Amino acid sequence: MQDPQPEPKIKVGISSCLLGMKVRFDGGHKHDRYLTETLGRYFEWVAVCPEVDIGMSTPRENIRLVGAAADPRLIAPKSGTDFTGRMKAYAVQRVAALAREELHGYILKKDSPSCGMERVRVYDHNNVPQRSGIGIYARKLLETYPLLPVEEEGRLNDHRLRENFIERVFAHYRIRQFMNGSPRPGTLVAFHTAHKLTLMSHSVKHYRELGRLVAESGKGAFADKLPGYFALFMEALKLKATTRKHTNVLHHIL
Repeated sequence: MQDPQPEPKIKVGISSCLLGMKVRFDGGHKHDRYLTETLGRYFEWVAVCPEVDIGMSTPRENIRLVGAAADPRLIAPKSGTDFTGRMKAYAVQRVAALAREELHGYILKKDSPSCGMERVRVYDHNNVPQRSGIGIYARKLLETYPLLPVEEEGRLNDHRLRENFIERVFAHYRIRQFMNGSPRPGTLVAFHTAHKLTLMSHSVKHYRELGRLVAESGKGAFADKLPGYFALFMEALKLKATTRKHTNVLHHIL
C-alpha cells in the first residue's frame, strides 16, 4: 500500500526580512523563527521586499512617510529623494501579480513605511511623527484583497490574534478549494454544514445570514451567489471567537 501523499503547503505572502533575508535598510534582517520553523511546516512563503524590488540598495538610506496620513509621501530625509511614485507604481504591479500566486494570507513587517499594516509613523511638516499611517505597498494590498487574511508579525505575538489569523488562512484555503472545484447548491450545503460550529464560535448572526444564502442558492444563477457567500464567510471568521461564544457552541452540541 502506498503512503498517503502529504498535504500541499498553503501559499502565504510575507515580508522578506521576516524570513531572515538581509534586505533591511541597515543591511540586516528581522528573522522570526516562529514563522519559519513552526508556520513554515504548513505554509509556503512568497517573499516580497518592495524597497529592494524598486531598486533600493542594501544597506541604504532610511526612508519615512511624510505628510497627510491618508496619502503620504515616501521620502529619504537625508538626501530628500522622493520614492513615492516609484513605490506606488510598483505596488500596483506587484499586488496585481499576486493574483497568480493564489495566496491565502499575508504577513507584513510592522512599522515599515512600505509594508506596515497600521500605526506606521507619518511625519508632519514640523517633523513630528504620528502613529497614523499605513505602508504604501500594504495599503494597495489591503485595498485590492480585502478578504485576504493579513497580519503583522508583531501582532502575532498575541495568541488570540495569532490563532485567529491561522484559522482564517486555512479557512480561506478551504473555501477557495471549494469554489474552484465546480461547486453546486448541494456541495455548498455540505460545505456550510461542515463549518457550522466554527462559524457559530465567531458569529451566530453571520452563521444565520450565511444559512439564508445557502437556502436560496438553488434559485436563480448559482454562480452569482458564491462571491456573497465567500465575503460573508471570511467576514465572520475575522470576528474573534471568545469563551462565551465557545460555551454557546458547546451548549448547542449538547
